[in-house]
Amino acid sequence: MIRTVVFDFGKVLASGEGVIEEAAALLGVPEQDYARVYWAGRTAYDAGCSDAEYWTPVLAALGKPTTPEMIDRLARLDARLWAVMRPTARELLRDVRAAGRTVAVLSNAPFSVDLAFADADYAPDADLWFVSASMGIVKPNPAIYTRVEEGTETAAGEIAFIDDSALNVSAALRAGWTAHLWSSDADSRAWLTQIGVLPRR
Repeated sequence: MIRTVVFDFGKVLASGEGVIEEAAALLGVPEQDYARVYWAGRTAYDAGCSDAEYWTPVLAALGKPTTPEMIDRLARLDARLWAVMRPTARELLRDVRAAGRTVAVLSNAPFSVDLAFADADYAPDADLWFVSASMGIVKPNPAIYTRVEEGTETAAGEIAFIDDSALNVSAALRAGWTAHLWSSDADSRAWLTQIGVLPRR
């Protein structure tokens, strides 16, 4: 029986709308140029490097001044945009909890986004939040799945997981979790119903 449902955050619960577009407009650079440098060092940022360590190379690669003020502005903008949860996703979290399951979020995200999660009005809709920067481990490292099992006090075979990354889903399956590749909120709901977490409507 599934006792705990673990959700990724980016894409799975939040669309990240404007993350590239708004920052590129702020800096006055083409969106494709910004996107290229934005993703280049993201794994290290998600693993816990500082705002300055991440944003300084981004700004330098775009030929922009690397001032503390701009670094702080970009970090705050990025966190704010990533932390917007879709209403349909929030409804799904609440329905899973109402079905008597523990709800956890497991996200590859930097400290700035972790802080935004803590301040969000939806924070209580999940029982536990696991954020990579605060853990010092990123998906799909096998250790991160073990940490979630320990933190939720749930055996691997009792965990269901939804993520938009095939690599992360494959790692969860290897860990013994029941896992599903995200495509939409409706699909997530259908899958959770199929595996018996949610009742049929």
